[in-house]
Parts: sequence; C-alpha cells; structure tokens
Amino acid sequence: MKKFLLFTLLALSLPVGAEKLPDNIYFRAMQDEMKRTVKELRTKEKDGQKPFYVAYKLTASLGGFSLSASMGSPLPSFPFGYTVSADVLVDVGSEQHDSLGFYRNRWEGYSPTSTYVMPTGYDGIRQGLWQATNTEFVKANELYKEKQAYKRKKNLLNEKTPDFAPAAQSSYVEEIKPLPYPDMQVWQDVVNKLSAQGKDLPYVEKLEVSVQFFQEGTYYLNSAGGFYQTFYPAGSVYWTAVLRTKDGYKDTESEYLNLSSWNIADNEKRLQEKTDKFLAKIKQHYQAQKGTAYLGPVLFTKQAASDFMGLLIRGVEKNKPLLSAAYEDDPEAGELRNKVGMRVMSPVVDVYDRPHLRKFKGRRLPNFAPVDDEGVATQDLTIVSGGKLVQLPSSRRSVKKGEKSNGHAFFRNAYPREMLTTVLVEPKNPLSKKELEEKLLSRCKELELDYCYIVPNMSGKDAMIERIYTADGHKEPVTGLEISNLTTRALRDILAAGDDSSDLYGNVIVPSLLVDEIELLPSDRRPDRKPFIARP
Repeated sequence: MKKFLLFTLLALSLPVGAEKLPDNIYFRAMQDEMKRTVKELRTKEKDGQKPFYVAYKLTASLGGFSLSASMGSPLPSFPFGYTVSADVLVDVGSEQHDSLGFYRNRWEGYSPTSTYVMPTGYDGIRQGLWQATNTEFVKANELYKEKQAYKRKKNLLNEKTPDFAPAAQSSYVEEIKPLPYPDMQVWQDVVNKLSAQGKDLPYVEKLEVSVQFFQEGTYYLNSAGGFYQTFYPAGSVYWTAVLRTKDGYKDTESEYLNLSSWNIADNEKRLQEKTDKFLAKIKQHYQAQKGTAYLGPVLFTKQAASDFMGLLIRGVEKNKPLLSAAYEDDPEAGELRNKVGMRVMSPVVDVYDRPHLRKFKGRRLPNFAPVDDEGVATQDLTIVSGGKLVQLPSSRRSVKKGEKSNGHAFFRNAYPREMLTTVLVEPKNPLSKKELEEKLLSRCKELELDYCYIVPNMSGKDAMIERIYTADGHKEPVTGLEISNLTTRALRDILAAGDDSSDLYGNVIVPSLLVDEIELLPSDRRPDRKPFIARP
C-alpha cells in the first residue's frame, strides 16, 4: 500500500505581540479596505455616526474532500474547493457610547454581516469586504440610534464605564503551509470496507461511514492594530447506523474519531477496532428494552460528561448581558455570571480554560487562540477551583472600570462575546473505571435502588444507556430515556471523576463523571411499523 506523509502541523510561529503584518492577499485586501473605510465611510444624515473601530475576519478554506459509503457501496463524494468567507464588524460612535452590545430584535439576532462565499484574489476580496462593510455600516448607524434611545429611557447615558473599553493590541502569526492530501481512492476503499460490515447484522438497516479532510487559514485584522493568522488542518471519521430494535423502535447510533494522522497505514488498525466496538454497541442496542422513569445517581462516561460540562460553559459564557428593547433580560447571558467566589460546582474537579493549548493526542485543537477577536492576547483561566467560581472569560465589553479584558471575545456566529476556548477538567482524585462503577453501586445501595445507570452520551431518546443492578453488578441495555430538568445545580452533585481524560469532545477534555442525582424520563414515542420485506 502506498505510504503517505505523516500528519504533522507544518507551521512556524512568532510570539504574541509580533509587529510585522504578513504580506499576503488577505491582509493586503483587509488593510487597504479598512483604511478606506475608517477615512472615507460616512453617512449623509446629520446625526449619522462615523466608524471608529472596524474588524475583519477572513476564513480561507484551502480545499479538502468528504468520502462516504453505505453498507459497502460508495456514496457521492464531495470535494471542497478553495473559498473565502468573512465576518465584518463596523462600530460607530465612540468607545464610551457605541453601536454594539445591543440586541435589536428577535428576528435579526446579534450577528455581524457575513459573506460565506466571496470572490477570490486581492480584487475579489476587496470587493466582498466593500459590499459587506457598507451593509454593516448602515446597520451600525441604525443600532446606534436605537441603543442611545434605550440608554436614555433607562437612564444609562451617564454611566462611567465605557461600552468598549480600551485594550492593548496583540498579534500572532503562524506560517500557513497546506498539507498534501492523501489518496482519495485509498480512503474510499477503507470506508467501503468498514461500512460493509453492517450487512452482517440483520437488524441494521443502514451503516454509513464517512471520512472528511479539510484545512483552512484564518486571518484577522482590526483598525486598532490587532491581528492574527492561524492554520487548522483536520481529519475525522464518522459512523452512523440506523437500526431496528427487537421491540420495533427505529433508532440511530453514531460515533466519530478525530485523526492525528492522514496516513492510512497509521489508522487501519484503530479504525477497525473502533468499528468493532461500534457494531458491538449496536448489537447491544438491538436488545435494549424501553426504560422507565428514574431519579438517582448516574455515571456519565466521557462523551456524556462533555455534554454535562456544557452546563458550566454556558453558565459562564456571554456574561455581559446585551441591552435590548426586545427582552428585559438577555436570555443568552450566562446564569453564573454573578456568582464569582461562590460554590457552583463539586470540589471533586477543577476546571481551566487553555487558549494556548495547541495539540492534544497529536491533533491540532480547533480552539487554539493566542489572540482573541478584539485583538487582545488571550490568558489561561482558572474557571473553578475547590468548587468555587474563580474567573469568567472577559471581553472589552464586560470589564468594569479599572479592569482589563482577559482576551476571550470571539466571533461565534455572532459579534464577539465572552467565550471559552479549550476547557480542561482535572479531577482531584481520579478513579479507575472499576472504582467508579463500584462507587456508583455503593451509592445506589445507600439509596435502596435496585439499579442505576451508566450514560455514554446525551443524544436523546434513541440513545442507548446501560442499567447496572446493585445486587450483582450485571448490566443490560436500555433505550427510550431522556435526561430531564437538568440545571446548573447538578454541577454541585458530582461525586467522583475518572482517570480517562483521553479524548476531546467538542471543546472539552473531561474524564467520566459520577453525578449523584439525575432525572431520566421515558419518551412518548411508539414503535415503527417494520418494513414489509427484509433488507436486500
């Protein structure tokens, strides 16, 4: 078999604070259009405001491909061509009173003007930025007027804290050298072979396996002098199965694997092992019985634990509420924002945010961010220590007088708001898998429960979970249960954590977590009618 280059990140970096703007078409186009915008863009209205701050973020897709197969037969492939997209921010007024931080209405949302497919080349990028900038400028002036009217109504015009606090600007540059893509036919043969194994299970109606490779460069520049250039290559394999349980329910199971190497020789054994485990899980799922209502201890394995940690992440992010005439209170603002110094979590684990963590298990992390989208150098954060909330991610909008941003404002389908990057959950006294299950059973016996649950993911009503019996520890698969009434209060109920922090799920590196009280409720769904004839 032909050998391919090992997946390595071919990127050289300069330290945060490097002053030389890269000389490429992306930065030349952004810089030239930005200078013109700040100098010349004006409205003819007497009360119109001029731009005082502009930010551009370009994402250049450097190509890639997606290959899939179903039950051994290839599906249409999707090559990714070279594309450029942009987020454009134009802020008018002044740092004291500006146009952002205001939620206009429920339909428009809090989003910048974005162009998802721009012309390429210097002239094309300039053209796309010019069009988006004009649209954004009109919106910014409208927002400014509405925001000032709201401030006047709420008696906020005399507040001393500026809307957009000044901050030292930073920069980061890494060289972008696209990696050579592997042979598509070799990978197509692999997904054909893996997906064909679904035919051995009569209750599997479809098993799809797909592989995706892509790489992109990101280029950010603002009018205050902040900029960065980063490179992100990624490869992943996905498994999706549609099965019919013995009770007639049509369910779906899925799994994925992030690749640290694009070399098929480095992955064949691992991919087969992952497929074997996935098919064994499906076999269990076929036997699963429908669960009944439950309230008690639950052991979340790693993937479910990452979803569970979303309670904390959502609770601390977006902690500067937007002003809004549509809502009295910002519904997206993190509910833990006013609890710094208070106990919000069990002391069993500490939680950190690590924007400078570049690789994990050999794979480049998607949220590596030495500079944020307000041009501020990012800082490592201690989110929770000893159960107490220690720090919040902050932006130039969330700081109070005398404070400074810690560099955690990011474009995430919205104007930059306070967000986390790579979240690291560290247990104080990690337990092995055996010890965690023993502790789970012990707690269930204390509560005089006949059984309790192990939850591998929180994907909903058709996910398979495991019931484990307190009498003898034997397990059986259960489906049709959904987690209900889950709030941040559950973070304080973590009893123990595992020693298995070996994967990245979303943006969280977390071990298995044993939680003292979780409510599981059965869904109302009914079995589907089986096909009239068997699968070919």
